Amino acid sequence: MDFFDFLISRWYLSLPLLVTLIMWWMYESNKGGKKIGPSEAVELINGDKAIFVDIRDRDSFEKGYIHGSINIQKDNFQKQEHLLNKGKAIVVISENGLDAGSAGVELQKMGIEEVYLLRNGLISWEEESLPLIK
Repeated sequence: MDFFDFLISRWYLSLPLLVTLIMWWMYESNKGGKKIGPSEAVELINGDKAIFVDIRDRDSFEKGYIHGSINIQKDNFQKQEHLLNKGKAIVVISENGLDAGSAGVELQKMGIEEVYLLRNGLISWEEESLPLIK
């Protein structure tokens, strides 16, 4: 029996699985804040409405970072809370965007209401040929 034949003939088992997968994907894609592209992030920074928080480790940060970004690993948010301006939005930057969601959740728990995640992290920043400080 073919896999798809199995799914179709056992639709009463397949449907809950499909719904669960869709709901999980929706939850994961919205976790921790709104995902924005580099151009939207630049507009927020230029309008003095947000700050960049780079959550990569110190060595990766020093190899290249976005001008004006603050390097705080997500495990150290509580210790370095004084660096976070709660009056401004925060744009979370990671290497590839995968860790940004959990960091966004931590920032929201700390009371920061407006959290944005740089979609695909520094990869998208470099794809648009935007500058890094090295």
